[in-house]
Amino acid sequence: MRIITDSGSMMSQEEAKALNITLIPLQVEVDGQNYRDYFEISAEDFVSKIKTSIPNSSQPAIGEVMAEYEKPEEALHIAMTKGLSSTYNSALGILNSMNVKHITLFNSKTLAGSQKYLVELAARLANHHSVQEITERMETCLTSCQSYLIPVDFDFLKRGGRLSSGAAMLSGFLHLKPIVTQVEGSEKLEKFGVARTWRHAADDIIAKLVKQGVGMTHKIYISHAFNGDVASMIANRIRETFASIDLEILNLTPVMITQGGPGCVAVQYILKDDRD
Repeated sequence: MRIITDSGSMMSQEEAKALNITLIPLQVEVDGQNYRDYFEISAEDFVSKIKTSIPNSSQPAIGEVMAEYEKPEEALHIAMTKGLSSTYNSALGILNSMNVKHITLFNSKTLAGSQKYLVELAARLANHHSVQEITERMETCLTSCQSYLIPVDFDFLKRGGRLSSGAAMLSGFLHLKPIVTQVEGSEKLEKFGVARTWRHAADDIIAKLVKQGVGMTHKIYISHAFNGDVASMIANRIRETFASIDLEILNLTPVMITQGGPGCVAVQYILKDDRD
């Protein structure tokens, strides 16, 4: 079984190739020029370009998705969350129009690190489990999964229409550290709170993780847009609370940076599946 995903999973071309995963890039536009996320523009070049330009992100090219769906092998397509991206709905439209039966489309209900976890899990199970078994196990992982974003520039989120009206009101507090979260069942980011400093923001998120029962059965991802010192600080504070927890720090892709802006940091957790 083939596993297909998009670059919203934060998976590099090298990682995807090593796991035999088909990686379809999202797209980002700057100054009228369109780029394939991760494939045609690096995060460094992207941040340099948007100092004087407003970027926009979009779904993978329809032709690239169709080309993968035309291949005869059974495949599981794990798409970036519906609502924060049009990727899933676009793929569903393609699937219905092509009327193919060998493709299973899965709404990851998440993005970035936790989507990466689901893709890696599916790749690990692909050769020995049915698509139904894999999707059921991914759904179990998603029963305890959450994302928190600390943006630096709210204009990125507001332009993309990813904020609820309540969360948008936080934009007046940019001298503080606003925190937004993806609420279950919501297709927009909702207000979580504000903090005076990065450290206080980290502690507020960690307190919520403790309340939500996060522990050794979970994996935590910290993703950032050129804010490695803050990401490391948050990782260290998380380890003070969850001593040996599985934790990974990731660099955000250009498309992901269009959501929170340069300097943003995201903290995510997902329930692990360590079974064979």
